[in-house]
Amino acid sequence: MALDLTPFGFTPTESLVYATLLRLGPSTGYAVARGTRLARANAYGALEGLVTRGAATRTPPSVRPVRYRPIDPQALLAQLAALQGEALDRLTRDLRGLARPGDPVTREVAGSRAVANLVMQLVARAERRVEGIVASELWRPTLPAWRRAGERATLRIVMRGELPSETPAWLSAAADDAPSATFLVIDESQLIVTSGEGEAIAGLWTSHPLIVMLAARALQTIS
Repeated sequence: MALDLTPFGFTPTESLVYATLLRLGPSTGYAVARGTRLARANAYGALEGLVTRGAATRTPPSVRPVRYRPIDPQALLAQLAALQGEALDRLTRDLRGLARPGDPVTREVAGSRAVANLVMQLVARAERRVEGIVASELWRPTLPAWRRAGERATLRIVMRGELPSETPAWLSAAADDAPSATFLVIDESQLIVTSGEGEAIAGLWTSHPLIVMLAARALQTIS
């Protein structure tokens, strides 16, 4: 399956070249051109585009031949998540005061990637408080969001499963009788609940005030 970075501002050629760099490792522009079957000028243009966007590095100009190295995929994901979070923050500020109060909304998502993205987006934008339970399998994919939320919000989270090696002060092990699902109340106005695990995981997000209130009360019994 081809790698597609275009939703994050990269060109199709840059997507192809980044995937090729991951396969080849540190390479010259000539090697990348051969590996992608692109014209050499197009390959070099895409490589420089990746460097500009932080998806690759290059040797200093004094070193010949110039070699390009892809950044680690996890580092790229963290970088893109941070940029996306900043963009959503700006949009939230721009929309604040423009929108009229509407009816409560509930949405469902399915699949591990969609659930992780849901947690990422809502946790990263938390302004006051996040409390609840998070499954250990969702911790690493959503770590950038937790770091961002920790800069401005109060966090009170327990984890089902093994705690990470570097455990922040606000994260503790869940009690044996705690729900097995991820269960998060954000800013006392939004709720995320999941069911299942692995690729069979599904998630629900709601802003319904009654449901959020009931969830917040249920969390008071979790230690």
